[in-house]
Amino acid sequence: MRDTCNSFDVLLDRERSVYQAYQLDRSRWRSWSPRMIWTYAKLLAAGRKWIPKDEGADTSQLGGDFIIDSNGILRLAYRSEDPADRPPVNDLLAILNRLR
Repeated sequence: MRDTCNSFDVLLDRERSVYQAYQLDRSRWRSWSPRMIWTYAKLLAAGRKWIPKDEGADTSQLGGDFIIDSNGILRLAYRSEDPADRPPVNDLLAILNRLR
C-alpha cells in the first residue's frame, strides 16, 4: 500500500467496527455466486495469483468505497453488491480532485 496510496490516508478496520457502522453487507451467495466464480477463474487464467486470506478473514464480507473530506463530511458512500462491484476509478478520482 505504501507504493500505491502515498498521497492520502487509507484506514484499515481489522475489528470491522466501521464496516458495521457503515452498514456494509455480507453474503456467501453474492461472494461465491456462479458469476463471481467465473470472474475468479478468468483472473487466474490470465495469470493473477490466488492470495490466501488471512486466518479469520470473512470471505462473505462485501466491500464498499467511502470518501470522507478533511472536515469529516462523507462525500461518497458506495456499498458493493458483490466483490467485483466497485465505482469507476475515474469517478473516485474526480471526487478526490474536487476536494483539493
